[in-house]
Amino acid sequence: MKELVDPVLQRHVDGLHPLLREIARFHFGWDVEGGSGKSLRPALAVLGARAAGAAGDEPEVLDAACAVELIHNFSLLHDDIMDEDRTRHHRPTAWTVFGANQSLLAGCALHTLAFEVLARRGAMGAQQALTASVQVLIAGQCDDLHLAQRQDATLEQCLRMEAGKTASLLSVSASLGAIAWYGVRGDLPPGDAQDGEAAANARLLAEYGHHVGMAFQLVDDMLGIWGDEKRTGKPVAADLRARKRSAPVVAALASGSRAGERLAALLASPGELSEEDVTLAAKLVEEAGGRAWCEQRADLHTNEALARLDRLAAQPAALGDLTEVTRFLLRRAW
Repeated sequence: MKELVDPVLQRHVDGLHPLLREIARFHFGWDVEGGSGKSLRPALAVLGARAAGAAGDEPEVLDAACAVELIHNFSLLHDDIMDEDRTRHHRPTAWTVFGANQSLLAGCALHTLAFEVLARRGAMGAQQALTASVQVLIAGQCDDLHLAQRQDATLEQCLRMEAGKTASLLSVSASLGAIAWYGVRGDLPPGDAQDGEAAANARLLAEYGHHVGMAFQLVDDMLGIWGDEKRTGKPVAADLRARKRSAPVVAALASGSRAGERLAALLASPGELSEEDVTLAAKLVEEAGGRAWCEQRADLHTNEALARLDRLAAQPAALGDLTEVTRFLLRRAW
């Protein structure tokens, strides 16, 4: 899928201001073989369009795929600065090379470019869907920062935050290619009151993407504690070291168990956590049931996602590809 979308994406990015283009190209990893990232979101956009009946290589579909990837990378550029992450995919993050201020501007440029790409196509319905998604994404990121150090964070708050910062964009990613394609055909005009097969398919794809996004984030939370650094590209237990209130941590703290109480005391201790403390914290999260809770919840969302695919009036081959992507999310990087 990268071979299909990346040439179009690079053409769009190459129209930016020279320095912003340099930062973006570095961030995307286009200066190294294979580039960076999994291109999951544009893949979902193309596969969602194919499920709706498109070939998947129509200009409006590829531009929709580019738009969601631009928004995703806008969020990553800003997220790396906010979290002070120094590496991504085994490479330095953009802000450590170009500075925080210029990297913030590069993120803003990608954000604006995403909507410019859709506007050039006259894809009003796609623009509306992406705008709503980005508002939820930004609110989710705001909640993430707010909850990061709060010892009283609840599971409900944590899941609402994750639905915003991750699942919102995956939801629109799965549906945006179809929305753009339907819009060109006149099957799905902009607006809220929509009936018919096209609107039903767009809703099902969005719901599918939401559940995929929740499963994706829950797996990502587990990888943030127990993942293989060589495959994830991030330091082992980075989330615990930062005392981040991710889902497995909050589930463990809410367990009412002795391990959960010990974990709470450890995370509340002053000063930086030692390597021994981080190792112990990971063990306590697991003993308190945080890992098992996340695994079960991720399975639940995966099943809900697959159930949406079963209801789609879609092309069988595209459904098979979407099913494979869904199952991949629970196997990645262990």
